[in-house]
Amino acid sequence: MRIADLLISTVAVFIISMISRVAAAMVTAENVFRLAGLGSLIAGRHSQVDADAGERDTKPLKEAWGLRSGVYTPRQLVEGFAPLLDTVVFHLGIDPTGSKPARTRLLDNVAANLATDSRESTLRLVEPLDISRREMKDQANRIGKTLVQWARESSPNSFDPEMYLRSPCEGHLLLPSNVDLMFGDRAAPHLMQLFNEYMHQMVLLRDALLPFQNYQDVLIPVDRQARGIRHLESARSQFLAELLTKHTTQKGIIAYAKALLAPGLLHNGAAGYGFQYAHGTVLPAFLAGGPTPLHLLQYLPTKIDESVTEVLFEYKFQDYYSAPRGQIPKGSPTSASLLQIYPETKSTSVESAAIGMSNVLKVNSSQLLKLQLELSNGKCISVDLGQIARGHRYSYLIQNAPDKNITKFTQDYVVHDPLSILQSENGGLLTVQEGGVHVFPVEDPLIALALLGKLYPENVVLLPADETLCRAETAGKGFEPKFVVWGGSKRGGLKGVFEK
Repeated sequence: MRIADLLISTVAVFIISMISRVAAAMVTAENVFRLAGLGSLIAGRHSQVDADAGERDTKPLKEAWGLRSGVYTPRQLVEGFAPLLDTVVFHLGIDPTGSKPARTRLLDNVAANLATDSRESTLRLVEPLDISRREMKDQANRIGKTLVQWARESSPNSFDPEMYLRSPCEGHLLLPSNVDLMFGDRAAPHLMQLFNEYMHQMVLLRDALLPFQNYQDVLIPVDRQARGIRHLESARSQFLAELLTKHTTQKGIIAYAKALLAPGLLHNGAAGYGFQYAHGTVLPAFLAGGPTPLHLLQYLPTKIDESVTEVLFEYKFQDYYSAPRGQIPKGSPTSASLLQIYPETKSTSVESAAIGMSNVLKVNSSQLLKLQLELSNGKCISVDLGQIARGHRYSYLIQNAPDKNITKFTQDYVVHDPLSILQSENGGLLTVQEGGVHVFPVEDPLIALALLGKLYPENVVLLPADETLCRAETAGKGFEPKFVVWGGSKRGGLKGVFEK
């Protein structure tokens, strides 16, 4: 009986242990955060954050209007600004019969302030524009329309008849038709102060969201540093000065995003390309897949480094120009006549992909990330994620190349196996000293992106698989070596379309 009891006990312990492991595995699987656009790319664990919109802050406001400390979605911020507008509308009284409602007219004014091509624009961007400014113009228009739509949809019942505050003039213009509304018989002297503050808060929010492709999802921490989100004014001025006098840079985009979400990381000596903060993670938006942007970032409700609250993600090579360079593995010289169409390849697909932390230790609240790929041939590779982001940003598209009606090849090429490049143990960036045009046939978009992280990013061309190789002759720079990643991407977006 003792032996039987022992066997039963052992079996019971084993079963309980197995159930616990399965349960733990199920919880782990449920907590994994995946980016669906690139083959369910894993990016840490899902982070549940409550956007409380300041509900836990019960202390009295120091002024007639302000935002309570808490975590806000952009829409909640628009709702938090609403008392400024609603109080103005309340004091303007009943609208004359047959006239457009005052609230509609004032929101039309905000729409004009947030447009990029109106007399009342607070960020005026008109063609001709370079690619970085064009991206910011389109982004500003998308965000502005969304903010005004949210404001129109909110219920106008948050007014405070006793609200008075002094709002410094910010130079935001009224529509000509609204001048009489705000300064005529229906108005009172303090109403323009309230509406000026409302306009300015909406402008600050629109500009603060410019770095983010999925701007509507960003979780924004707010405390009582200043009225509303006026604490962003200095960072906004610096960002717009660069945008309007030079062009948008990735460094500037990251700095502006940190000012909004993780100001503590602004003191880090490195610029970085993304970061983790208390309420999520921010990475380059091309990782979300689909039509990719140039500089925009993606907010992710995830934590990649669970050991810390805030961490900056750095490039492996701060200056790619001075990074070590190695020779790419030898390829196969191929006659142009044999490359009339996309070549048959031994298809190697990606079985799983994840963003993970590198083993290289960094200081000053910084970390290196890597893209880890498990391939269908059983091999695993990892590439620095920062260099992939840089390589993607610096790549050239054939859709932007001069059209010289090239229909015949004018030179021969060297064809390489992409996996030989990805498995190279050289610690630097790969190039060739002899020049030439080097072609990498790729099918999987994740492998194409990984290649961009291994090649020296000076003259790399993205060529869709359904395009002829001669289309790459006018793309990129007019010297050699030239690297052509043939396949893995499609036409579209500002920097190609990557999707599975």
